[in-house]
Amino acid sequence: MNKVKTAFSKLPGILYGLLAIGLIFSVVAQGFFTVSNLLDLAKSSGLLILVSMGMSLCILSGYIDMSVGALMSLSGVVTALCLKAGTGLLVAVLAGIVTGLAVGSINGALIAYEKFDFWVVTYAMMGICQGVALKLSNGNTIAGFKTDFRFIGDGKILGIYFIIWATALLCLVMTLLCNKTKFGYNIYSIGGSYQCASLAGVNVRKNLFFVFVLSGLLASLSGIMLAAKSNSASPIGGQGYEFDAIAAVLIGGTSFEGGKGKITGTIIGAIMMRMIRNGLNLVGFSPYYQTFLMGLIIVAIILIDVVNQHRKKIQATRRVYK
Repeated sequence: MNKVKTAFSKLPGILYGLLAIGLIFSVVAQGFFTVSNLLDLAKSSGLLILVSMGMSLCILSGYIDMSVGALMSLSGVVTALCLKAGTGLLVAVLAGIVTGLAVGSINGALIAYEKFDFWVVTYAMMGICQGVALKLSNGNTIAGFKTDFRFIGDGKILGIYFIIWATALLCLVMTLLCNKTKFGYNIYSIGGSYQCASLAGVNVRKNLFFVFVLSGLLASLSGIMLAAKSNSASPIGGQGYEFDAIAAVLIGGTSFEGGKGKITGTIIGAIMMRMIRNGLNLVGFSPYYQTFLMGLIIVAIILIDVVNQHRKKIQATRRVYK
């Protein structure tokens, strides 16, 4: 019995919140707890999970990448245009991925090596990506793809969507990267203290550069999957994902101060975000009320995080008498 209690005590607190929300919607939202809806929920969660994991790396390092949503749109448009030009599936997907790597590399180089402000760089890059996506597509949605590309979004393997399999694999890779590699340890060190990490021999600039490269890579993969899932590439398709990703990371327990948090918490946070939206849709809530409610949740999480960090600082300054 004690072992069971110990096992449950090690589970992240957000997991209990996820289960509670699931139980509530299974009662109040008709059709929520069905196989088809849960598969659709997992598929839509996969897109947010990917971009949120990249955002999680940035926030763990003490930074934020505001360009991920616009980059999703741009990568989807680039992939779609290549497909329409008859380049073939592999070349088109690679073009979308290279777009993400290029944008991530520019962000990383300017922030890590040139030491530009990350807010300015990523916000400017958000505008650039959005503008390029609109220009390339002439402001129009590119729709109608062949079966091979659509398989990425709607195809199933053993009864489960390909997006879910791909997301699960990438979640495993990112979890191992953060928890079992030197790169992962360095990210936590940089987020904890930039100066201490540098004095300890960590190549801070190199690691930060690759943090933004990975963020760009994951955003581009999410954008490509979004285009395949909806059978259309919109120049504004990824709009708002950057804010949802930040919310998922914060809800998952990662602190804005950096150096504290886990990828697994971010994954659960992203699922919770999509679960709330899915449940509210089934209940019949207006999208306007949904946006309002999600905003309240984000504000509440930020306030709780600030209060909690303040409380910990006060406790750390107190003397302990035995």
